[in-house]
Amino acid sequence: MNKNFRLNFKISALLGAVIFLIIIIYLLIFTNHYQKYEYEIIGQENINTLRSIDSSLSTMAASADNYSKMILADSVVQQMMETGDILDDFSKQQTLMKRIYSVLQFSEFIDMIWLTDQQGQRLIIGDSASIHTDSGSGYEGKYEWLRKPYGEPELVVEKGENTNSLMLIRSFNSLEQFASLGLIGVQINQDKIDHLISNSIDYENEQIAILNFDNEIIYRGGTQGAVGDVVKAAESISLSDRELIKKEHINGKDYYLLGVVNPKNGWKIFRYTPIVRNKDINTLVRFNILLILIIGLLIFCGAAAIAHMLTIPIQQLLCYMKNVEGGQLEKIQEQTLLQEFKSLFHGYNRLVDEIKRLIQETIERQKRIRIVEMNEIQEQMKPHFLYNALDSVEALAMLGDTDNACRLIEALGGFYKKCVSGGREYISIDSEIRMVHDYMEILKIRFGDLFQFDIEVEDSCRKYEIPKLTIQPLVENSFQHGIRPNKTSGYIQVCVKEESGKLHILVRDNGKGIPDDIVSELQNLKDCGEKKSLGLRGTIQRLKLIYENAFSFEIRNQGLSEIHLYLDTDVLGE
Repeated sequence: MNKNFRLNFKISALLGAVIFLIIIIYLLIFTNHYQKYEYEIIGQENINTLRSIDSSLSTMAASADNYSKMILADSVVQQMMETGDILDDFSKQQTLMKRIYSVLQFSEFIDMIWLTDQQGQRLIIGDSASIHTDSGSGYEGKYEWLRKPYGEPELVVEKGENTNSLMLIRSFNSLEQFASLGLIGVQINQDKIDHLISNSIDYENEQIAILNFDNEIIYRGGTQGAVGDVVKAAESISLSDRELIKKEHINGKDYYLLGVVNPKNGWKIFRYTPIVRNKDINTLVRFNILLILIIGLLIFCGAAAIAHMLTIPIQQLLCYMKNVEGGQLEKIQEQTLLQEFKSLFHGYNRLVDEIKRLIQETIERQKRIRIVEMNEIQEQMKPHFLYNALDSVEALAMLGDTDNACRLIEALGGFYKKCVSGGREYISIDSEIRMVHDYMEILKIRFGDLFQFDIEVEDSCRKYEIPKLTIQPLVENSFQHGIRPNKTSGYIQVCVKEESGKLHILVRDNGKGIPDDIVSELQNLKDCGEKKSLGLRGTIQRLKLIYENAFSFEIRNQGLSEIHLYLDTDVLGE
């Protein structure tokens, strides 16, 4: 199998995968769109049915409220309730019941009306126009929490032996004075509720339940068992908004669990209804899949033919790019019929020219960097340091202190010998530390007891090589800008150790400290016109240029001034 055929096969396979992916995406979009249609259209239609039931129940509740107001405003009823004993005078009692019955007979939604006086005696009018009283039967105090002057009526669930009923209860208030004379209750006809709901749902395949916010059942109807328990579902769900549309899979079938909440009247309506799908949808899906497959096959055949035309110039480009990996920067001289490939080849040739130019610029930049580094080193090795040291030698000789003069000359010679280091740019940690030691000896001879120094180096670190004059400028910076300005006895410590794959170089002193502006400049790697802390700044910038991400540093200025340098050991020579 030659390279051209392999490339042709890869392009054809890629196009086939793209076509397959398009088919999958199409099916996902189509399925999601249909599910959204089910949710928004079918589910919302069922929600609208529950809203219609809720509206009809609200109408019944409003009607009960209006009739309770009519009775409360009746002058005869007011007079009887003001006596506090509605069962005391039989003739007045009969007049009262007739007045209430005259109101009751005009309402198709009301099943019963009762009055409770201040003694807890109840008068009931209802049950197919029958009139009777109920006293001492446990109703005393049952709804006393509703007895508050001009309080709002409430809908409560009156539990019965076989079924519960919905009842509106309000305080019977005096129209003459701010006081409650008792209670009035209006019971909504349960048959009317059943008739209303039976016209809206299919009892053979659905369930419906109406509960108050205490999960007391107001109404329950429909099939049981196979669909699940809508009451338990309603009790387990706390609705924060006004409606619920949820899919559930019960006994191998899909159902909608639908719910609406009426916070004003204090009830919630839940319904299980089966999801009925259009049988034509499967035919539509199969047709769309077949159509997409046919179109995809035609596209694949055409793409395979085009891929063959594209193989040769692409293979040529790949060969030239392969040569670039081996360091051969050659331009493409091949000809092609397609203008797009001509532009691609021209772009590649321009890229080759740009790479060559960048390589040359990089070489020149490295040269400039090295010049800057050497200049920085020369700046660190300030001539006046040598002059001051020689003046010190002369002074010691004139004083006859030949021992210290010899020590100073020996330390000075050792220092400059290590600085030159045979022209090498990298020296071992051990050589760098000896150079630092010579430098400190020169300072000790010149300045006497102005400072103490201590050097600690782990033996495992002495083998590593670092750019020369890495640690010495830090020590010089500590002395010149930290110890010397204080004119009091100071302390300088140098520590070199290996931690977690990094070479850790620490220089600390108890001197004046590093100014915050210098620390900020160093942390941001900014240059400034001033030459403060030049040795410190130059060292950090030089190490950053050489080691890039393998180098990091930290400056601490709390108590002691500390400069921490970290170098990855895997980039250090030995």
